[in-house]
Amino acid sequence: MSESITFSMSAEKKKQIVTQAEKNDETVTQFLLKAAEQRISRELQEQRANELGVADELQDLADSVTGEVSAATDIDTDQELCHTVALWELISSKYDADTRAAAMEEAPEKLQEQVAKVGGGDD
Repeated sequence: MSESITFSMSAEKKKQIVTQAEKNDETVTQFLLKAAEQRISRELQEQRANELGVADELQDLADSVTGEVSAATDIDTDQELCHTVALWELISSKYDADTRAAAMEEAPEKLQEQVAKVGGGDD
């Protein structure tokens, strides 16, 4: 049998919770229950790590993974520019000036369409 818990919060916090629940296609109850379960799990893991004396090792591992993910997702704008120039050189040798000019005119709209597809929007 389920039991109820009631608590109070600011209107702003409630709005944030409702928005996040909707983004995840969950009810507010499901969202809050999941958040509570994640917090309990995290605290139990920390407690076990402390009991085993591996908290520092786990933190070092987490820092290492975070650093690697940051490095992997850090965009090198110089390298990106070089790729763009190289691509343009390949394209310019294959297509005439009018075709390239038409592609450049259509590029902003096509980019917006692609961003909308990635974001799930139908704008």
